[in-house]
Amino acid sequence: MMRVKTVLTLALLVFGAAQADEAQFPSKPIHFVIPGAAGSAPDLRARAIAPKLALALGQPVIVDNRPGALGSIAAREVARAAPDGHTLIMNGSLLLMNDLLKPDPSFAGMRAFAPVTSVSAAPVILAVSATLPARTLAELIQVARTAPGKTSYASAGPGSMQQLVATAFEQAAGISLLEVPYKSQAQEIPDLISGQIATSMAYYPVLAPHLKSGRVRALAVASQQRLSVLPDLPTFAEAGFPGIEGKGWMGVMVPLGTPEPIIRRLHKELALILKSPEIVEQWNAGGGELGGNTPEEFGAYISEEYERWGKRLRELGIKSN
Repeated sequence: MMRVKTVLTLALLVFGAAQADEAQFPSKPIHFVIPGAAGSAPDLRARAIAPKLALALGQPVIVDNRPGALGSIAAREVARAAPDGHTLIMNGSLLLMNDLLKPDPSFAGMRAFAPVTSVSAAPVILAVSATLPARTLAELIQVARTAPGKTSYASAGPGSMQQLVATAFEQAAGISLLEVPYKSQAQEIPDLISGQIATSMAYYPVLAPHLKSGRVRALAVASQQRLSVLPDLPTFAEAGFPGIEGKGWMGVMVPLGTPEPIIRRLHKELALILKSPEIVEQWNAGGGELGGNTPEEFGAYISEEYERWGKRLRELGIKSN
């Protein structure tokens, strides 16, 4: 009987502590840590969200850029923070791929965090130089077959989403492309426009001005649905290659151990923000997919991504340099 009373007492204490955490949250400014430099995609997303979140929570939200090491610098810092909801991180596919390519026994990587909600996703677009005589995937395949291994594509290197989509397309189409790694997509675009490289696996914000000028053509998007900003652009599946999907994604997470009531509060406010007309318009205009799913849904998605891309990397024998 004494043991039952002890268990009940402990349960009530935990419940009471959770209620106290929720009632007092937030009690100080929120630090929103970004694993990227100012002007990067996660930075721009965070700065669009931060003022609205500050208004909803009644506390300042400070965007704190911590670029470097494929997101690991920011991740390690936030993982050490107090799990009280006052430190958030914009984690995403970059850190997940880093976990898969460079597992570190001393750090749990993305598993050191509890998911709150997804924020945005951007599918890879296969684009070609306007100098290339290809306006469809079928025509691109014909070009590639005339010179096996010489039709080039730009990527961000081993294990990048661009490389994974490109290799999936190669296998499905029965062609061989020449990979040309670049440090950033901004660096590759001049070469794509000039025709020095034939194709690129890039994201819409980088391609947008050049698609509008006609110097670059988009042939397919690696998503289940067409982009609202490019309604005439077919998916790979619509072009005859089902199953070719790949996107960069990001979402808000907190240190593991953060009380559930605080996670629920953060999710509630972020989900409302992501439904606001200004955010919807901004995300759609940039070719992004809207987030806002529940912590459970976001966690399940992350687990699926680990399994999917871990399997794919093993199949291809891809390792980080």
